[in-house]
Amino acid sequence: MVLSVRLEKKEEARLAIIARKHHLNKSDGLKVLLRRGFMMYQLDDYKAGVLTLGKLAENLGLTILETMNLVATYNAHPVVPEDYVVESAATARTLFK
Repeated sequence: MVLSVRLEKKEEARLAIIARKHHLNKSDGLKVLLRRGFMMYQLDDYKAGVLTLGKLAENLGLTILETMNLVATYNAHPVVPEDYVVESAATARTLFK
């Protein structure tokens, strides 16, 4: 697919930085940014509880282990509600008496 995009000068300068850093042309540099941006959006959705770990892995084309490492690298662990933790602790106490 070919996509025509208008960039502001600041955006073009940022793209040029990425392209130079990775020794790419601007088209390939934009693909790198798109992949990284997609990954970050997916991690944000996972952290917010919108995606499960399995769905995140599927969307990113990674294994569960690779996804867990990625989540740890970017500290994108979802927030666990306090009542869930309390309930889980109570359940664990009854199971392990």
